[in-house]
Amino acid sequence: MRGRITRERAPELADNAPAHPAYESMKPSTWVFGGIMIVLGVFGVLLMLLKPQVHPLWTMFFYSIPSNCAISVFPHEPAMILYGKTVNAWQLSIAATLGTIVAAFLDYRFFSTILNIEVTASRYREKPFYRKARKWFYKAPFLSLIVAGASPIPFFPFKFLVYASRYPYWKFLLAVAIGRFPRYVLLALVGYTLDIPAWIIITGFALLVVSMYSKKMLDWARRALTPRKKRGQGPRRGQPLPVKEEAGG
Repeated sequence: MRGRITRERAPELADNAPAHPAYESMKPSTWVFGGIMIVLGVFGVLLMLLKPQVHPLWTMFFYSIPSNCAISVFPHEPAMILYGKTVNAWQLSIAATLGTIVAAFLDYRFFSTILNIEVTASRYREKPFYRKARKWFYKAPFLSLIVAGASPIPFFPFKFLVYASRYPYWKFLLAVAIGRFPRYVLLALVGYTLDIPAWIIITGFALLVVSMYSKKMLDWARRALTPRKKRGQGPRRGQPLPVKEEAGG
């Protein structure tokens, strides 16, 4: 039965972090939320690229969805600084925060299922690094999310722990809003106060994206162009190990 839950594998990882059973398969609603996330993300990026100044608040709202998804290549900082030059910082920050809440909700509904399918959960739940990270996270999960959302600390590891452990989504959304809003206000005020030329912000945005993903793209290209025989010394999966012939006899 789709979406049914198994209960044989639910190890307790920490005294204050309740364990959850794994799903046997994807729930149909997961695909729906994933599709909505993609559609809104594409719309937000196109709005930012094609009509950035027509409706800046709506543009920032929709752009905040793809720029705050768990898997994103679009940083929100340059956009906040750019719009902060001409748009009221408080209104801009509210629009960005609302878009971020939408992204967090869709992320949660999609990835909390993906990461808790039994075949996926079995890959990390018993790993020492995950057990230790989850234990420390659940010492102060709400505060940890606020600090990570407001600071330059990478947010993805915290999101992973939220989705993997199915931390209550309403607490997650509230922590995201509390953490992100002052960050957005600060970025908008930076754009207003320093009055950075738009071309510098756009160039910085492009360089930031390139620096984040150029190494991954080069590694992928290198692996794609490397002949299969040179990629590894061992036998392919499923092939028997070579038998060493004994001397003599």
